[in-house]
Amino acid sequence: MTTASRAETQPVGGAEGDGCEVGGVRLPRPFKIRRFGHFGYNCEHIDEMLDFYVGGLGLIISDQSGTMPARLPADQQANLTPNEKLLHFTRFGSDHHQLVFISQQVWDWVGRDNGSAGASINQITWQVGSLAEVVNGSEWIWGRGERLLRSGRDMPGSNWHTYLFDTEGHINELFYGMEQIGWDGLSKPRELWTGVLNERPELPQPSETREVDLARRTGIELTSGHQPTPDGAAAYPVDGIVMTRPFKIVGIGPVSIFVDDLERATGFYRDVLGFNVRAQVSWDAHHGVLLSSGTEHHSLALYETGLRAALDLPTRLDSMALGFRLANYRQLRAAVQFMKDRGAEELSIPAELVPGFDYVTHLRDPDGNLVQLYYYQRECGPTDPDPQTISGGAAQWPELIDAPQDVYGGQQYFGPWE
Repeated sequence: MTTASRAETQPVGGAEGDGCEVGGVRLPRPFKIRRFGHFGYNCEHIDEMLDFYVGGLGLIISDQSGTMPARLPADQQANLTPNEKLLHFTRFGSDHHQLVFISQQVWDWVGRDNGSAGASINQITWQVGSLAEVVNGSEWIWGRGERLLRSGRDMPGSNWHTYLFDTEGHINELFYGMEQIGWDGLSKPRELWTGVLNERPELPQPSETREVDLARRTGIELTSGHQPTPDGAAAYPVDGIVMTRPFKIVGIGPVSIFVDDLERATGFYRDVLGFNVRAQVSWDAHHGVLLSSGTEHHSLALYETGLRAALDLPTRLDSMALGFRLANYRQLRAAVQFMKDRGAEELSIPAELVPGFDYVTHLRDPDGNLVQLYYYQRECGPTDPDPQTISGGAAQWPELIDAPQDVYGGQQYFGPWE
């Protein structure tokens, strides 16, 4: 966001502490984060990363775009591999994208002016409840003196957004209006990749229904968008459905990131973005803070940077792990074995660092990032102690376990599995 794009009026609400109106209620800020939405990696080994996440974990490619790589000089574009020339948008559910892959070389060129070159994360995104919350939130955040990157709308995906930096330089996104992909698997046609904004939108905006209706009346073929093809033979009976792998990812998050100044970073996510501190953790003189935006035990974990070396993770990594939830415990065990059979390495992270789960394990992806796999995370309602976290060593886990009190509590995944 530039000075020229800043609105002349202040967001609904007064000075900090007076409260802001959101949907008819008073909140400390003019937005409320509802959930962790999507995430992005800048990849050194993009072919291998796609094979790991798409071929292995079963993420679905919903779109591919060459607009960002096209900004590189011609001589640098000539050195890119075919997959490096594209941004790869992937999903496991109906959201247009939930994990985005970008070439590290491409990101370093595009991010050289805003200080994000070298980052291994390109976005950490949080869904709010309305477009007004995105717009008013960006103004409120700016008014606090925080550093914003830009506001507007992204294509593909159609989500309205504001991007901002945390105190460590990680790019966060507040978004609303993500394109939903239905039973036919089709994303929006490229002819609808118009109206991309890089500045604060004026309110109100037409609804997406109106946009689609206008496209239909102007002759755009609505069935010309990207449609994935099945990635293999359906050979696994999974809880009544025949699937191409013996499990299905049904949730994303939490995300765990490294920070140099734990206290300052905690203050940003608590005081600016509105997270609640859920727990403080420590292991071998390394400390972390777990935060939540809703009823989940935590959706964000901050760990001191020194933990990276202690866990033998590459020095370039900005994140420790990205979590994926499996549909149930049986599928969790099947997923771990399936990925290990494909050559994935399983790591055991100290249980003291990852409370709130019962059974959880971590796999290393081709760039060295950790994938945190689990089927259950504690909801906030119960008052009994946290379950004992059992980390790693999935081959030794029992076939059946006693169900935690709130095992299927909270938001559930509804819809076709594949």
